Amino acid sequence: MDLSSAGDKDNLQNFRKQVRDMLLMLRTSLDAETVSMHWVNTNRDQFVLAGYATSRRDVIFQDRISRQKHFLGKYSSIKSITRLEKNSHFKPADLVHYSGAPQVNYIYLVPFVFRAETVAITVVETSHKPELSASDEKVTAAFQKVLGRMLQSYQDVADLTEKQTEWVEYDRMVRDLTKAEEPLELATRLADQLQQFVGDSGGVILLARGLDAWHTVCNSLESRYPPPVGLELEKGSIAEQALMDGEPFFSPHFNANPKRVSSAEPLCYGSSLAVPVLHRQRRQLLLVVYSENPLLFNDALKHKIGNLCRMAGLKLEAMLPDLDVYDNLFSSRLSSYSQDLFNGALGRLTGLKRRHESTLATWVGMISIGNINDLRTRYRLEDLTMLQQKVLAGIRPQHYGIPGIVGQYSDYVYTFLLQSTDESAFLSWTGRIREAFRQPVPLSMKNGEIVQLNTGVTRLNGTADPDAILRLIKKAMNDAVKQQKFIVEV
Repeated sequence: MDLSSAGDKDNLQNFRKQVRDMLLMLRTSLDAETVSMHWVNTNRDQFVLAGYATSRRDVIFQDRISRQKHFLGKYSSIKSITRLEKNSHFKPADLVHYSGAPQVNYIYLVPFVFRAETVAITVVETSHKPELSASDEKVTAAFQKVLGRMLQSYQDVADLTEKQTEWVEYDRMVRDLTKAEEPLELATRLADQLQQFVGDSGGVILLARGLDAWHTVCNSLESRYPPPVGLELEKGSIAEQALMDGEPFFSPHFNANPKRVSSAEPLCYGSSLAVPVLHRQRRQLLLVVYSENPLLFNDALKHKIGNLCRMAGLKLEAMLPDLDVYDNLFSSRLSSYSQDLFNGALGRLTGLKRRHESTLATWVGMISIGNINDLRTRYRLEDLTMLQQKVLAGIRPQHYGIPGIVGQYSDYVYTFLLQSTDESAFLSWTGRIREAFRQPVPLSMKNGEIVQLNTGVTRLNGTADPDAILRLIKKAMNDAVKQQKFIVEV
């Protein structure tokens, strides 16, 4: 059992015991037959028994009773001691906690008001006390005061226990983060950890540099309303401001602005915190944590999120001590995203069923330079490198207004992942690519070269094995090369 949970349970049991002791002393002091205390649960519209003390043997209280079925129902908001008399204010049959005929002529209701709200009522039942004497009133006043101090003390202890539990959990998150062995594992684990702070009301977006810009490369697994993968960062966004400053940047969203990443993302509500992850002062990752609750990000939460991102940066430096300050963590020198990053992004979309189903259409495929063997015999390595750069620039989805990422699979073979709410996005993208490569690509020779592109593609539906998907689209691409087709879809 968690020590913090055990401590919280012990605190509650001690508080209940103290309440029972107080009720016994109150019954004895007032010379009453039965004294009981009931919490007023407005959320569930119930009275909840806190404890009782009685000299009778025919008293049995229920733990929970609907306020509508309890004789205290119309007194649940009283703020001062109230006297009830049999037949005038209650009938013996109303006292359902007696198994026999109740000998109760008078009832005194002692409210417990905490922070301007009636949170409990103590019921004093007596057969022979038509009025409370001055000494009785002092006893009840002392009871109310002591009960208030007890509840305040219990709440303080409970708050302290909660804070201790909170920091124990935070320390565990730090330990788990530093156990990551690969950069991608570190980045995705950090995103999922930050998701815990926003719960069901928000999400976490991970951005990395590639294709000569910053893009969303994945979301935390439990993100609510995640943006598409491959959304390009725009000027004036919260993400851009954090990258410019190199520091966390927070902003609430009034009238759905400003945007977190791009104007192409879903409407923004609530608030967002963008935090860069630095490796030797170079921005290598950016996490945007968002919530529909505009008041969620207090100073303590901002500190926790910022500190976890700083820890991730230090862990990156330990993992990759030789990473040059001009190198990108998840992209090649040709600017395409790394194979690890692409496979990780694909795995996050296919390997697990997301809690919040996405309405985005998703296409995954491979694209190759089909006539590369011919070109290799006639061009130098520098020309072939230039060729790859021009192909990557020509197939870059963002040039055509479509979110997506392009990864490096092998020499002259690239993977792509597109996401859009537009069902015709893939056909639009391939149509524009076909048009762009109708003309020769200029290399070192004056006339340039016609580049033949071959594509294998599939549309994601539900969960699937990422490795199986990659094998499927690779076979489709090879079939396109053999059949000299631009696209083979499976």
